[in-house]
Formats: sequence, structure tokens, C-alpha cells
Amino acid sequence: MKNLKLFLKYLCGEFNNNKQVEAEEKEGKVIHPKAKHINNICNHKIKNLPEDFNGFFVIEESYYEQGNFKNILPHLFLFTENSEGKVVLTSYDLPKNISKEDFRNNNESLFMDYNELKISEKFNPMTYEFINNGFEGKSVSHFTPETTFILNERTEEKTLYVSEIFKKNDKITFGFEEPIIYNKVE
Repeated sequence: MKNLKLFLKYLCGEFNNNKQVEAEEKEGKVIHPKAKHINNICNHKIKNLPEDFNGFFVIEESYYEQGNFKNILPHLFLFTENSEGKVVLTSYDLPKNISKEDFRNNNESLFMDYNELKISEKFNPMTYEFINNGFEGKSVSHFTPETTFILNERTEEKTLYVSEIFKKNDKITFGFEEPIIYNKVE
């Protein structure tokens, strides 16, 4: 559990990529959207967790803004530590009765039932390894025979590097190979 606790210390909090966007604006070449992540453990929002439960559910709120385009993408992840000391991310479907706007860490009326949670069938779990003072992971998921989702992440003490790419027939349709660089808001 030592690696898992360190990983969660790095992952949880509020992050944004303001520095990255400002640098791109100065260069006259804005590539990445303005983005914010809010990550927090939410086990206290889940009823009927088994007594010996050895993982931590995290709500990840993702907010993206580019020009007139704004998007909210909340996620529910379970983080566990395997027998090799590696951190494993398993993605869960959002409960159908909760809107994405209401699926927030600060929503005091948000509760879920563990017995009703469903593991995402689309997302291939990701394993993080501790390398050079940070955790690195990669997941390749095939959403359809033509559509692939590739997620690369590096989580450090005060910085997250996230590259998400959707490919259709091996051509990028959305996302960035160069990661969005999120800095922790102090």
C-alpha cells in the first residue's frame, strides 16, 4: 500500500495547465486547450463498500476550454496496488442516474452504491510503475474495431502529464500526442 498511498498523494488535488497555455500563447502557437483536473478520493460517497476493501475510488473532474468550446468529463476510477507494488487504475461507468454536471467531488448529495457500480467494458485497466520519482502508465483500449483510445500518464509530486488520443482507422481524430501538463494548485 506504500506505493498506492504515495501515488494518491501525487494525484489528488486541483491541477491546471495555465503555465503551458500561457507559454503556447507567447509563442503564438496554442496547441492544447485550457484544462483543469480536480481529483479526490470518494470512498466516503460509496455505500456498501466491503469492510476489507483495499482500494480507493477517485472522482476525476476534467474541464476543457478552447475558444467557444467547453467540455466537462467526469470519471470514476478505482486505484489498487497489485502484488508487485504497482498501482492499477480500473475505470468504472458513471452511474446512469447521475448527470455529468452533478458528478463532482464537492456535490454533498452525491452517493453511489458499490453493488451497482460497473467496471467500464471499454477501458483497458492501466498499470503504473514508479520510475524516476514519478508513476508512469499506459493503456490502449479498443472501443470499436476501428476506434482506439491511447492514454499515457506520468504523475509526479506536483505535476501530471496526460496524453489522450482517439484514433479511428489509425488516424488521430481527437487528442494530443504531446501531453497536457497539469500543475498542482497550491
